[in-house]
Amino acid sequence: MGEDKRQKLQDTGLVDWSVFSELLVMDEDEEGFSLFLFKTFVDQVIETFQSLDKNLISKDLNELSDLGHYLKGSAAAIGLIQISSQCERIQNYGHKMNFDNFDINESSSSDPPASSSSSSIPASVPEPISKLDSSAPIVVSKDESSTPIKDSITIQNNVKPLPQPPTSSIPSEDSDDFWIILIKDALHKARDAFAESRVALNEFFDVEY
Repeated sequence: MGEDKRQKLQDTGLVDWSVFSELLVMDEDEEGFSLFLFKTFVDQVIETFQSLDKNLISKDLNELSDLGHYLKGSAAAIGLIQISSQCERIQNYGHKMNFDNFDINESSSSDPPASSSSSSIPASVPEPISKLDSSAPIVVSKDESSTPIKDSITIQNNVKPLPQPPTSSIPSEDSDDFWIILIKDALHKARDAFAESRVALNEFFDVEY
């Protein structure tokens, strides 16, 4: 591999070079060994991500933890530290351990807030004329601008506010849902790290895998 490619891969910050460089040394004994490991890892990640998605649906925290542990080891073995660190989070959250004191409010997988478009809806609207409150006061005024004078009736009705949408609440740490949210955040970031690492390593090995 050219020195420029090595330096570019190091500069990404995606790889622990002390680990990855040892794999490249093994290529001297077995040509293509590091590339083989990379391709094997890609297949493992895709399969494991699918298993994680299934277990998120069933909320099987123990299985999620095991999958996180498995993928953490695979990523660390080839020096992909960004993926490994997120999988470590999955492993610990599956055991209900917030080892990194992650703030759930910062989760990228939390339910989004109510749409801002709702702010354009008026807080209250008048009821249709057919549903006017019979107890509402009736004001009679004289319209002196016309001849003959006619009585005009203005009906003032009590305005009823529209019901407001419920605000989302954060589950407590005693709930499995709390840990599922944290695991989703870690998985989302692991996917991002995998996508970046895959592009960088494809470029490094000059392949498309």
